[in-house]
Amino acid sequence: MKDSACFKKLIFPAFAAVLLVPSFAAKAPAKETGRKVSVSPVKSGDAYYYFTAAQMLKKSGNVAGAIELYRRAIALDPDSAELYSDLGSLYMASGDLEAAKKELETAIKKDPAFAPPYSYLAEIFMALKDEKAAAATYANAIELDPGNAKNYLMLGSMYAKTKQYDKAVEVLKRLLAVNPDSVMAYYYLAKTEFDRANYNTAAEYYRQVLNANSSFGTVYFELGITYELDRQTEKAIESYTKGIRLMPHDTGMITRLGTLYIQQNRLDEALEQFKALEKNEETKLDAMVKIGLIYFEKKSYDDAASKFRDVLASNPDFHRVRYYLGTTYEEKGDLASAAAEFSRIPAKDTSFIDSKIHLAYIYERQGRLDNTISELKEAIKARGESVELLRLLATIYRDAKRYTEAIETLEKATSIKPKDPELLFLLGVLYDEAKAGDRVIETMYKVLELDPLHANALNYIGYSYAEKGVMLDKAEGLIKKALDIKPDSGHILDSLGWVYYKKGEFDKAIAELERALKLLPEDPVVIEHLGDAYLKYNEKQKALSAYESAARVNPGSTELQEKLEKLRDEFKASK
Repeated sequence: MKDSACFKKLIFPAFAAVLLVPSFAAKAPAKETGRKVSVSPVKSGDAYYYFTAAQMLKKSGNVAGAIELYRRAIALDPDSAELYSDLGSLYMASGDLEAAKKELETAIKKDPAFAPPYSYLAEIFMALKDEKAAAATYANAIELDPGNAKNYLMLGSMYAKTKQYDKAVEVLKRLLAVNPDSVMAYYYLAKTEFDRANYNTAAEYYRQVLNANSSFGTVYFELGITYELDRQTEKAIESYTKGIRLMPHDTGMITRLGTLYIQQNRLDEALEQFKALEKNEETKLDAMVKIGLIYFEKKSYDDAASKFRDVLASNPDFHRVRYYLGTTYEEKGDLASAAAEFSRIPAKDTSFIDSKIHLAYIYERQGRLDNTISELKEAIKARGESVELLRLLATIYRDAKRYTEAIETLEKATSIKPKDPELLFLLGVLYDEAKAGDRVIETMYKVLELDPLHANALNYIGYSYAEKGVMLDKAEGLIKKALDIKPDSGHILDSLGWVYYKKGEFDKAIAELERALKLLPEDPVVIEHLGDAYLKYNEKQKALSAYESAARVNPGSTELQEKLEKLRDEFKASK
């Protein structure tokens, strides 16, 4: 009675369903198997009964019940390869791969010419990462059932995943030889070529997919990505646009299209895409941030600030957006509001360092150098001794004429990054401004050891020699080398002119200094040098005009005022 009760629980629901079907006297032939299928999968009528009931339980999702009925069917018809194959597939569905493998191997032993168990078994080998066995088993399945596209696609996909791209392509092309209209063969070929970065070939296969099925929406996205990676931006835009017409709510394509419009500075079109994304709850937050950034790029700072405030109203801990809001206020010139937002960003946030740097710049613009230094020190404390932050702090110390601290700070930076020629060059400049004597030339030569074509270092050494009136031939050579590297540098032309001045070659000095003045018409040093050269060349009126021009640009130079007064007195005395 116990067995009977169990049997009824398993069979009656399925049996009732069977009664609704007009006839199960025969099973319809499978499509494209390449092998004739017998009219009935099982020989015994009772076994067929259990088989049919198991099929119904399988469809209803009762895998355990279906497995039990298949076992009963096999007990009545132990030579049926199809029963073992179906049972193996059920074990696969239940996750019991070992049991599945056992039943499928039995099915193959019962009938080596029956294709389905090979396909299932190959999937198990793939799950077990036994690619060699999977490939051999799929090959058997394809040989037995050459019309079954899934076997080609699965094998080709496996080869592609294991980076055996040539084998993947060969298998998929075999599918096309059997079925030239196979859309999925072209699709998997496209994905294979994409995976090995053959973007042009991948795009061609994707286009063939769309020629066969223009409603294959996913392909428009994948083709767009392919064009992007192949740097064919306009074609990517075209693909996304077509895909969005077909799938107007596809957030992936809308996002990519909007991003490409931003890259092309087509900000109004980008805005349209992200406003569409703002209507979708899943993409709303990101879209709002993007819209704010687009307004920022359009210099619509009020709109940008409004959008960023909207984001922060519902997400007050979204500190990257708070950083954007602070930057927006800064661009508007509302430095107080900018500083307030930057100050609210906590040390644990990734925007903290950037916020401190902006605060430092704000305080610098306000002339609050002590506050600037404090903010940068706090940033360094949070991040550690970052080279860039140390460089920036040294620059602020330099602006404050706190040279000892500037040099100490930059020396820390050079100890972290000793082979950075620009750091060393700045350190050499600081030594010069701090009147550190020979350390200037020594440091500039270290720059040249790292970068022999560092034009500014070549010029700095040459000009330093000229200022001292020593090694003038060497100075001329160094400066001419610098000028070969940067032929349009007014500062280097000024240095060359000054070397000629120091060598007493005043006509050459005037020629180079006049060239420098054309490039740097408001530079008081160049103008004063030219005045000195005119004076030595006995062009006193030109010298006077030059000194007067230099004094207008640099009225605080005592030395320049003395030269100007002396020359004016000479003109008065000569009248």
